Amino acid sequence: MGYREQLQQAREILHSEIAELQRKLAAKEQDLRKLDSLLKESGSQRGSGPSLTSQIVEALYLLAQESPDGVPARAVVQRFTQMREDVNESTIRSTLYQVTRKMRPTEIMVGDGVEKVRVVKNGPLYDVQLVTEQGAELV
Repeated sequence: MGYREQLQQAREILHSEIAELQRKLAAKEQDLRKLDSLLKESGSQRGSGPSLTSQIVEALYLLAQESPDGVPARAVVQRFTQMREDVNESTIRSTLYQVTRKMRPTEIMVGDGVEKVRVVKNGPLYDVQLVTEQGAELV
């Protein structure tokens, strides 16, 4: 086999490998488009319900009505894990801490309406304040 024949054979091998890689790339792009559309569908379904933060604050709100002195984080974790088992304790505690730092009130569903509340931390206990146009009142 001469030098030119070897070059021709190498060129053909490279062309076939490039064609195979292009087919694989096209298949992967198609799979990605399918995954993207699935994610968009599940995201629109997920976005229709209340956020995780508002769900945790709702649990705190219900507990705060039962305990006017404040609610320990452990009680919120126990109540919330009864409602949703897919959220771990550290996420719930972290969310509680973050909402105490939030400047804007958190909107929660109370009965048939939406209430704006602010979470306040007093030592180891958490409490909820209803936010009105005039100010905040303790629940």
